Amino acid sequence: MNSIEKYQLQDIEEGQLEVVLKWRNSEHIRKYMYSDDYITFEDHVNWFKNIKKDTSKIAKLLMYDGNPIGFVQFTNIDERNSKCYWGFYIGEKNAPPGSGTALGLLALHYIFEEFPIRKLCAEVLDFNTVSLNYHKKFGFIEEGRFIKHVFKNDRYVDVISMALFKDKWSERKQILTEG
Repeated sequence: MNSIEKYQLQDIEEGQLEVVLKWRNSEHIRKYMYSDDYITFEDHVNWFKNIKKDTSKIAKLLMYDGNPIGFVQFTNIDERNSKCYWGFYIGEKNAPPGSGTALGLLALHYIFEEFPIRKLCAEVLDFNTVSLNYHKKFGFIEEGRFIKHVFKNDRYVDVISMALFKDKWSERKQILTEG
């Protein structure tokens, strides 16, 4: 993996909306999302405005050497129950090797250290084995399965519910950063 110091999370600025839209509409991203509908620029701008004013959502870019290469979003931030959901992707196909790991390390540190979050939840389409393995690498456990939950590729697919607890993250973080 490249040096973690070359990576950082940054708030999305208006001037970066086009690159995020390009990623969101790219086939290698859309095929793993709940909805694979094409997103218009107007819808994308409305999404961005909503993120800015909704305190239960946070969106960040993953930067490498000052260039945007990925995206992470935390949603349904629930302070009362100290939990939230996340979604993410590496948008740039030519991102340096290890960028996904860097995104995970930075995003998990951010949500668990900057917020009173004890549980981070994820929902993964069952055919997305790369994401399932990624989550397991970071210490997520499978909590359940929503059977035939989302219509993708002309059929209904299962969605795997996963979670990572803050104490488990503390253990995994040491293993991932030392190894």
